[in-house]
Amino acid sequence: MKQKKIFMIMILVISIALIPGKNYAALQANQKTHGKGKNVPETWITSIRSMEEKNQAMGLEEIIDNSTLKAKSNSNDIDVHMIKSTEYGAVAILSASGYGNPEWIHQSEIKTTTGNKTGVYFNGDYEEVAGGLENKVFLGIDMKYYDAYTTNESSAKIGDALGELGCKKWHNANSATWISNTGLYFNRGYGSIFRYSWSTVNSVGMLSRAVVVCGEGF
Repeated sequence: MKQKKIFMIMILVISIALIPGKNYAALQANQKTHGKGKNVPETWITSIRSMEEKNQAMGLEEIIDNSTLKAKSNSNDIDVHMIKSTEYGAVAILSASGYGNPEWIHQSEIKTTTGNKTGVYFNGDYEEVAGGLENKVFLGIDMKYYDAYTTNESSAKIGDALGELGCKKWHNANSATWISNTGLYFNRGYGSIFRYSWSTVNSVGMLSRAVVVCGEGF
């Protein structure tokens, strides 16, 4: 992997069930490969998908449709995308479970979901996720790459750790502000894994991370 080209990306480990006849794996960079950028969610989602293209971070040669973000072929069996709101939520919930390292999420400096180098790193800063107001964000992009919500908390999804029926203000999270017609996007983190709020198209200086899923047929 060309490490120098992933300065703005944190790559996330996802646990994926094994399916007979198919091999799956996941990849994580360490905490030094992320950084802040003046990117907004609409830019992040496109630039992270482009990591699969020729001469980009993954060292692959996929061709990505710039409008839908679909791959033009399934030749590399890898899917790289901006972390979705549900994917972030799944990792947050794992970190607070008996399979994680729940004592860490009370700290001002969050380390990893397990407390060691095998876990998913959290940085304690704002993290943009691919999730926001339906029919307003990520227009034209294949919906497999983002989560759409309404302005009502009832649109929270299973596993996203959002809303009254999710993990609202769990573990001392100091904010649980839902998206609106002015704050279109969700950002997560900043002092607590379970904190969430809205951000605008003009938000800058945020972090985002990529999810890399490997398996036959992507």
